[in-house]
Amino acid sequence: MNATGPTPDEWRAAMGYFPTGVTVVTSWEDDVAVGTTVNAFCSVSLEPPMLLICLSDINPLRGPVRRSGVFGVNILSSEGHGLAMRFARNPKPARIDASDYHSLEGGAPQLLAAPVFIDCVVDSHHQAGDHLVIVGRGTRTIQSRTVPPLLYHKGEFPTFDPLG
Repeated sequence: MNATGPTPDEWRAAMGYFPTGVTVVTSWEDDVAVGTTVNAFCSVSLEPPMLLICLSDINPLRGPVRRSGVFGVNILSSEGHGLAMRFARNPKPARIDASDYHSLEGGAPQLLAAPVFIDCVVDSHHQAGDHLVIVGRGTRTIQSRTVPPLLYHKGEFPTFDPLG
């Protein structure tokens, strides 16, 4: 540890010890569905229903979310490793093929492969270090099936089946 706190590598290692779920956050770039992998996501409030996501300063989805005012959180299943990798670390928002999503009027793109989807409108955003914290108000939730979630822990996707 240095005098100002942990180094970025030390911080990443410590934060990586905490297992998280994996999501693909989706939005619109003009009329094109786009998305990025996000594991910095959590519930904020039940009344009203609110959540937050965090996007790094270099994450290409920041602009589309801010311009469109909507985003969707697609919670991935344990079979979603390929989707997580497809939408991770792209220099621009990854386009979503029309056959891979649907959306309701005014909502964000819902990935058909995601078992849980939360549609949100942007409530506020706050710069925090090298990330933008975006608070969204949930407008609808859709759960299409009950399957184990995709987890991320220490740089890997471990197997976890709470259903048995």
